[in-house]
Amino acid sequence: MRWVVLSACFFVLHMARAEWQVVQIDGRDYVTLASIAPFYGLGAPAATGPKKFTSSGGGRSIQVELGSREAMIDGVRHWLSFPARPGDGGACISRVDLSRTVDPALRPEKVAGLRAFRTVVLDAGHGGHDNGAASRFGYEKAFTLDTVRRLRKRLESAGLRVVQTRNSDTFIDLEARPRVANKTPASIFVSIHYNCADWKPSANGIETYSIPPLGAPPTGQDNVMARDRLPELGHALEPVNFTLANTMQHALVGKLGVEDRGVKRARYVVLKDAATPAILIEGGFLTNPGDAARIANPAWRESYAAAIAAGILEYKKLAEQGTKPREKKEW
Repeated sequence: MRWVVLSACFFVLHMARAEWQVVQIDGRDYVTLASIAPFYGLGAPAATGPKKFTSSGGGRSIQVELGSREAMIDGVRHWLSFPARPGDGGACISRVDLSRTVDPALRPEKVAGLRAFRTVVLDAGHGGHDNGAASRFGYEKAFTLDTVRRLRKRLESAGLRVVQTRNSDTFIDLEARPRVANKTPASIFVSIHYNCADWKPSANGIETYSIPPLGAPPTGQDNVMARDRLPELGHALEPVNFTLANTMQHALVGKLGVEDRGVKRARYVVLKDAATPAILIEGGFLTNPGDAARIANPAWRESYAAAIAAGILEYKKLAEQGTKPREKKEW
C-alpha cells in the first residue's frame, strides 16, 4: 500500500535501517526500542512501570507503554499511530511511528520540507450561528476570536504578516478556512479552539493536532479505516505539520505549566485540506471548572496568546535557520 511505501522512503532516507531490529507483529513492521536507542544517543530501555519502558540519555528520553498508543518524548506527551508491543529489550514501536513521530520529535532539524514563511493565517474557530463549546462564562467562538486578536498583535510586533479567516462574529465554512492559507504565499495556518467534554468534566489541559500519516488512524480511532488510506492535500507536508505541532506543544506546556494532553492526530477539514503547514490547538476545556475560569480571564488569554506566538517564532527559527526548537524544560 502507498502509505507503507512512503513510510519506507522516509525511513531509508533518515535512518540506519540495517542496524535496527525489525519484527513483524500483526502484519506490521515494528522496531525494538533497544535497537534504535543508540542511534539517538539513548541508553538501553529500562522498565519504569508495570508495562512502561524508558530509554534516556543526554537529557533526552522516550517512554512507551505496552498495549498503549501514549508515549512521552523529551517530556511531552505524544499519541502514536499504533500501540507499543513487547519486544527484545522490553518494547518495540511501529516503523510508521518511528519515522513519523519519534524521529521528527527527536530530530526536528532533520525534517525535510521545512521552509521559511512570512505570513501566519490565524483561524478563530466557530463563529456566527456556530457557537462552539460553552461555559458559564461564554461561548468558544468569542474566546477564540479574542485570543486570535491578542496573538495577531504579538506576531505583527515580531515582524510577521497576519491574515485572519474571520475578524468578527461571522460564520465561515470549514472548507473556506484552509483555502485562505492555500492562497497566501509563504504562510502557515494555525487554528485556535477551546475544548469540551460534557461526559467528563474532569478533562483538562491543552492539546495540539496535526494530520495523521497516510494510512494511519487518527488519535482516538482504534483501527485503520478506508478513509485513512485516502491521500489529502495535508499529507504532502505531514512531517512538517507534525514538527510545527510538536514545537507548539513544547512551548505551550513549557510556558503555561498546563496539563499536557499531547500532540495528537486528526483528519479535521482544516488540517486535511491545508496545502501549507497547518495545526489546530485546543486551549483547554470549557467544560472543566478550572480551565473555564482561566479561559474567561483576559490576563490568561494574553499569556496563552504569548505562548502560541513563542511557539510560532520558535518554529520560524527552525524552518529558516535550522535551529533546534526549545524543549518543554527549556521554556
